[in-house]
Amino acid sequence: MNSLLKPLMVQIGTVLGFLIIWEIVGESKLLFAGIVPSVFEILRAAWLQLSTGSIFPHLLVTVYEASVGLALAAFSGVVLGIVLGANPFWRKIFEPLILYFAATPKIILYPIFLIILGVKFESKIAMAAVSGFFPIALNTIVAAANVNRVFIKVAQSVGASNFQTFTRVYVPSMLLPIFAGMRLGAGASLVGAILGELKVSNAGLGFIIIEAFNHFRVAEMYASILLTFFLAAMVNVVMTLILVRMRGFAH
Repeated sequence: MNSLLKPLMVQIGTVLGFLIIWEIVGESKLLFAGIVPSVFEILRAAWLQLSTGSIFPHLLVTVYEASVGLALAAFSGVVLGIVLGANPFWRKIFEPLILYFAATPKIILYPIFLIILGVKFESKIAMAAVSGFFPIALNTIVAAANVNRVFIKVAQSVGASNFQTFTRVYVPSMLLPIFAGMRLGAGASLVGAILGELKVSNAGLGFIIIEAFNHFRVAEMYASILLTFFLAAMVNVVMTLILVRMRGFAH
């Protein structure tokens, strides 16, 4: 219990310390008026967004874009990851290219998505998909490459088909690493969707954040950012709980 309680207390203390510093900076008037509004003012703006329901349509748009993007990223990332991970020759050719692209800021692709897909949902889904693809693909490549070759040879020696080898050997060995990659990909897809909304959009969490900024509704802007943070935290908690549960079954 102490091993869990101590980190939790440190986390709570860190948050409280940050809030205190925020209030001190806001009250000191060191910055322009309104740049650092009171924490209570931000919470009031967040409560107004929740109680009136004004944020929920935008929340649904972002969740839809990020979810569809994550599904596309998961399918393409897992398929490509298995193909490359199981084939050393192709892995040596394409894995470095994937690593190079993974390190590239994905936002530079957004103008291309806008030209091809337009300014509606599709371009944000594309941003979410390309953002979530790389952690999933790279985790899958590593997982497939590290499958115990003895198990594969045993399956082949007893006459297992390629499909049986895949389902009986590869899948059980790769399940946890793939899901760990999907956990990272979920956060990346959410970030990708919101980045797209910040640039060109008429709905979504990114849209209401940039709209509040454009009209200098600073407390509302921070409130939207805070609610976005809680959404991302909830997604991470759910994915973490599923991963922990899967590890329990694996053991």
